[in-house]
Amino acid sequence: MQLEPNRIKTKEVLQWKGVHLLNFSFSSCSQKVRILLEEKGVDYRSREIDLKSGANATEWYLGINSRGVVPVLVHDGDVHIESNDILRYIDEKLGNANHNWVPDNSTSRMIVDKLLQLEDDLHDSLRAITMGFLLPHAVAKKSDAELQAYAQNGPDDPYRTKQIEWWELFAKQGVSAQEAKDAVAAFYEAFSELDEIVLDQDWLLGDRPTVLDIAWFITIHRVTQAGYPLSVHPNLERLFTRMRARSNFRRELGRGPLIVHVAGLIYRTLRRIQNTNLKSVFRSIEPELGTNARRVSA
Repeated sequence: MQLEPNRIKTKEVLQWKGVHLLNFSFSSCSQKVRILLEEKGVDYRSREIDLKSGANATEWYLGINSRGVVPVLVHDGDVHIESNDILRYIDEKLGNANHNWVPDNSTSRMIVDKLLQLEDDLHDSLRAITMGFLLPHAVAKKSDAELQAYAQNGPDDPYRTKQIEWWELFAKQGVSAQEAKDAVAAFYEAFSELDEIVLDQDWLLGDRPTVLDIAWFITIHRVTQAGYPLSVHPNLERLFTRMRARSNFRRELGRGPLIVHVAGLIYRTLRRIQNTNLKSVFRSIEPELGTNARRVSA
């Protein structure tokens, strides 16, 4: 989605030349955009918007994207938001054109649209898993001051209002057991669909990777990090192995400060030992997932 110039309050970005990506190291939506930029050999400037410090809630950033989310792509002063739309724009307009990551035939584009929409529809479920199982609550929650800045520093935006309501509730009670169960059930259904798709093909759209594989790679990685048993979807698990074998995919997983990766590993290990990770949630709802759910080993 390209924003009209009159919607941009931070006017300096309209003068930027070249390709700029406003992003955050650990943002899943930023990760998939960075993978495609690397795959296509795009020369771009990365501008870190530190979500941990509330940089997305400043008047400067909300004057670019009133939703206060990342990433934002700026190309010669044109401002693009929404990660899946940015993926399409990059493939059409930027970098190496020898390999189209969005196919140009109508049937394949319909599949791309459908599966990208499915991935986008799971955004709230992915947030619940990330904040509930990958980060301690004390680290993940936003302070009252951060939420106040998020509410007041930018123009009114219904999306931002909804996000503030979620973060306020999360600060009080974290991710509820029911919210976790709903998220796992949603991913089980989506992963089962993808598992069928790759039953007899190497990638989600045939014999070579596309934007679908980029988008779903980050999602699958995030969910399995939290303890989801991907082995119940063996075809998808093999696809994930192929994804990780690509250097630009694998390299993206190591972005960000080393100390954050180490702290995350320690926290995930503790949750696994305590039997409070996503695998335990899966076990609790496994009988409800239908006859296709394979029993998860203890």
